[in-house]
Amino acid sequence: MKKILIPIEETQRSLKSLAYVKKHYTPEDAELVLMMIDERLGYSVRTDVESAAVKELDEKLDLIAEALEGYKVTKLSAVGKAGVRITRAVRENGIDLIIMTKSSKDDMVNSIGSTAEYVINNAPCEVVIVSEQAHSRNLYRGLIYRTAKGTVNLRGQLGDKQSECLLPSVNQDCIYHISVTVGKIRFFHTAYNPDTRNWDLPPIPGQDVTLDIAAGETRDILVKADSTDGKADRIRIVNRDMRKEAVFDFRITAAPEYHEPEPAPEEKKTPFEKRDTLEVPRTAIPADFEAPEVPTFIAEARAEFDALEKEVADAAAAAADVVS
Repeated sequence: MKKILIPIEETQRSLKSLAYVKKHYTPEDAELVLMMIDERLGYSVRTDVESAAVKELDEKLDLIAEALEGYKVTKLSAVGKAGVRITRAVRENGIDLIIMTKSSKDDMVNSIGSTAEYVINNAPCEVVIVSEQAHSRNLYRGLIYRTAKGTVNLRGQLGDKQSECLLPSVNQDCIYHISVTVGKIRFFHTAYNPDTRNWDLPPIPGQDVTLDIAAGETRDILVKADSTDGKADRIRIVNRDMRKEAVFDFRITAAPEYHEPEPAPEEKKTPFEKRDTLEVPRTAIPADFEAPEVPTFIAEARAEFDALEKEVADAAAAAADVVS
């Protein structure tokens, strides 16, 4: 029986490791070790703070373990650098195999990520990096919004409903007004990469790549217009909770001209807000302003996938004719 370590992040992407394990290993084949790490806290953090963080991770792992009925599951929670903690856990627990996805930090998917790279180079066992898309690289399965304002309800990541969405990509400097009423979300802003044909690059300097927003908070986020090969930047929102829903209102308005960001005093920033966040007055949407449709890669990817399915079906029919 293999002892398999599965590192989990607070993203739906990382849960693909569970699907891979259930597809390739039965409960008789493998003993599973689920692990979550809070990288916000260092190794020298106060004991009470570390205990609170570990307790929160334990609760999340309990929810995830429910999806692995029949398997023998051990849960590990820790604080510190993910790569170091994962390789240490391998040595301390006699792990035979690590199954994980690419790091989703900052929504950068054009490389495997620093954590996965560290684990591959330092773990004393085999490492499997799970493919994130089974059919089409750019096929998007979340909710898609095309209006300049609205209310969004995202389900928990362990549910069978959409837990993330795309907001309209706007080809002009604008402000995304995000107000969370229930749960907690993560805002992602990424740019198109012509080499990978995916939205996996950071935006132009001076903007947030990711931003966490919790219930009761409102953020006015500056997005400077940019596009590559006619592909506007992507704005993606993800529900950070495994089970609970997240609800937020959004509104897109034109950005004031020549407005320079004014960073908040350093002493007021929390560990989650080390990047500068622009707070600007809300302005009315111009009469002639319309949020453009989400980039056409979605329709293009689906068309490619439909064509591929037809090609496979035609080949199967031809083969059946030959056999008959």
